[in-house]
Amino acid sequence: MKIYCQKDDLLKGLQIVSRALPSTTAIPELTHFYFQAQEGVLSVCATNMKTYISTKIPAEILRQGEILVQGKFFLELVQSLNSFGNKHAVVDVNEDNNRVLFTLEGERLKYELTGRGREEYPDVELIEAETEFKIDGKMLKELFKFGSIASAATETSVQGFRGVCMEVKESKMTVASMDGNRLAMNSRTLPRFENLDFRWLLSLDVVSELLKILPDEEVLVQQRDNKILLQFSSIVFQTMLNEGEFVDYEDFIPDDLEGGIELSRTEFLDHLKGLQPVSRESGNRIAIDISADVFGLSSFNEKFGEAYREIKIEGENEDVNLAFNAKYIMDFLNSSSDQTILMFCEGEGMPAYFWSKENIPEANDLCVIMSLTVQ
Repeated sequence: MKIYCQKDDLLKGLQIVSRALPSTTAIPELTHFYFQAQEGVLSVCATNMKTYISTKIPAEILRQGEILVQGKFFLELVQSLNSFGNKHAVVDVNEDNNRVLFTLEGERLKYELTGRGREEYPDVELIEAETEFKIDGKMLKELFKFGSIASAATETSVQGFRGVCMEVKESKMTVASMDGNRLAMNSRTLPRFENLDFRWLLSLDVVSELLKILPDEEVLVQQRDNKILLQFSSIVFQTMLNEGEFVDYEDFIPDDLEGGIELSRTEFLDHLKGLQPVSRESGNRIAIDISADVFGLSSFNEKFGEAYREIKIEGENEDVNLAFNAKYIMDFLNSSSDQTILMFCEGEGMPAYFWSKENIPEANDLCVIMSLTVQ
């Protein structure tokens, strides 16, 4: 195998597929990139047995072949060459001993690397779809970005808490997550979903990686049994669905949620950030005191003292004293794209509801956060 390509094209491809490299594994071959050059196409892929990612890199194929190259090492090597600009790279494999010669055109440098043969690398079979649809990549990113914020960061004993639910029902796609203290959901209604009906559970890790590589252009989504496949540009991303059932998040959403206190998203977020020097020392705990036209925010710590911020609000609001984990509210505010949000809570110990003022039936988001006991 011998190929000739732009260094930056090679680096971009490696960065994409490296997201499927395992952090630890008992199978040495899985820590490698698999290169295949044939019929004028250079393909590179990686897999951790759960997730498989492949992409095609523009290249001139001087000699067909295939090779395994240690993944993280080779990625770091190519990244280290940024100072040389976008030179042409040459990858030349000696089929007799699997040695890989890597050079940059016109530069006095070369790397002789140890490669592996293809024999022990697992065969990955791409699924034949039972369910298939296309969706705008920008929309899918928006759904994932907001809908995944309430997923538990670590494993829990409750099925579905460390995962993201992706559901289509009655022409509406919803992405939702919850960790026992909060719920986040984001929905879009489209005619193209009218013949679809499914509920999938994705791991938070998979959603996090997809958010880094999904394009704004159209994405093909396919599913069969316990696997889904997303295809866009020259990238194929196939992964396994999580086992178990997601909790019935609809039970936590009132049928007639309306009204609420109107707040500027940026102003609210700035005030929460202003409380952080104190609130982070108190487990992110903040107090919210609502009166007729004042939305007061405060945090107290015995060692560092007290911080107070105030937002002027409109309307005749009832006096309410509440407490929350500030991080949960900030996650919502950072994930929302609208400048005006609404908040509604009936009182201490009750859940608070946060949503965008611009919500419409075709596109809406909602975050439910349990309040804490006021001290």
